[in-house]
Amino acid sequence: MNPNIFRAYDIRGNANKDFDPSTVNKIGYVLGKRISSLGDSKVYVGHDSRTSKDEILKNLTIGLNAAGIAVISLGLVPTPMVYYATKIGDCSHGIMITGSHNPKDDNGLKIVINDAPTSGLAIKEEVFALDSIELKTCNNSSGSFEKDYLNEVKKKASLKRALKIVLDAGNGAAGPLARKVFENIGAEVISVNETPDGNFPNHHPDPSKEKNLAQVKEKILVENADLGFAFDGDGDRVGLITSTGKQISSDHIIMILCEYYLKKLKGPIVYDVKCSNELPKLIKNLGGEPLMEKTGHFNIKNAIKKSGAVLGGEMSGHIFINYEWYGFDDAIFTAAILSKIFSESRLNVDELFDKFPKTFSTAELNLDVDDSKKFLMIEKFIKEMNFKNAEIDLTDGVRVNKANCWGLLRASNTSPKFVLRYEGNSEEELMNIKDEFESNLKQVFPNLPIEYS
Repeated sequence: MNPNIFRAYDIRGNANKDFDPSTVNKIGYVLGKRISSLGDSKVYVGHDSRTSKDEILKNLTIGLNAAGIAVISLGLVPTPMVYYATKIGDCSHGIMITGSHNPKDDNGLKIVINDAPTSGLAIKEEVFALDSIELKTCNNSSGSFEKDYLNEVKKKASLKRALKIVLDAGNGAAGPLARKVFENIGAEVISVNETPDGNFPNHHPDPSKEKNLAQVKEKILVENADLGFAFDGDGDRVGLITSTGKQISSDHIIMILCEYYLKKLKGPIVYDVKCSNELPKLIKNLGGEPLMEKTGHFNIKNAIKKSGAVLGGEMSGHIFINYEWYGFDDAIFTAAILSKIFSESRLNVDELFDKFPKTFSTAELNLDVDDSKKFLMIEKFIKEMNFKNAEIDLTDGVRVNKANCWGLLRASNTSPKFVLRYEGNSEEELMNIKDEFESNLKQVFPNLPIEYS
């Protein structure tokens, strides 16, 4: 059993190498025992479009049944639908089989037990300590909350005026539901790559990467659409593209949602360490309380629950609306609310975002590293780095703040990579912090190629 599949906020690895029947059986059994200890006897399970989904679902069900837990299968759904089921259904436990934005041969599990996210690390020791399980059968069934979801989103996000909207689900799990949602709220919908296909034949479903947005941008321009949205493989991250084909940064998406929701309720806004320095300034100016947190849906959700935050957001495109919604990351609902905001404005989408501060920043940058050594490498970097006249923040990896720029280095919790981002008030300041980080990386890791992906 590969210990590295048990991660800080989910379970994730190669479907063929890491998710053999015995491993998945044991994971299901341990999760089932946790659910059983709470006096419950069932769990919602959904999956995305990956080709390994059926085998993992079968073996997960065997393990859950062995622990006396019946599976209510939601079928092929985006991850937010599993979360939604745990909020309005008659049990508060859910498991989503998904590899999210990882390569197509990967898969994993996102877990909610008793209405709280459960990390892979939390169950790792129990799974490894398990020798074997005694097989049992349960009355498994299927269920759907699509109608409830459609009705509730319509009540909260109906458009004031019609918009022509392009949707690109990248052949992930969000396509069919997203079309229904947007038609239901009053949009004219043009949907590309809607059919779920785990081979992702058109492009990889990761809206944070510019190269994956070529089709949606082209369609927006050809169709003269008002805006477009791109979703990741399991529908919990969103990308926004304007009528001119410009990608809007997640920093600015969070900013416009802060404006919208802090008018309704003053309170905390949670954001991750990869977000712009301009975001906490805006939150304070709007009467909110900025709270910076570690990256990861697990961390953001727990921070929202602890603080009662109105909203949470990550630079990667996870948005967590907690005002008249449920505080989980839901790309489809977020896109619907953004569309509602745009429909109520006389300005076009480009004009709405022009008011926000403009900085010079990179997208999320990745460096390939050894998965088993990445966290130790971060510790080594912190011990040996040398940044002059800087404020050092160790919330998640190392964030180096200077007067007019900052840089971040952290280990990914979902893949064998370092994650970096740089921002400056000018292009010169951006390059200065980038060069200083790269100089430190070369000094601490002389054999690590600085080749970003």
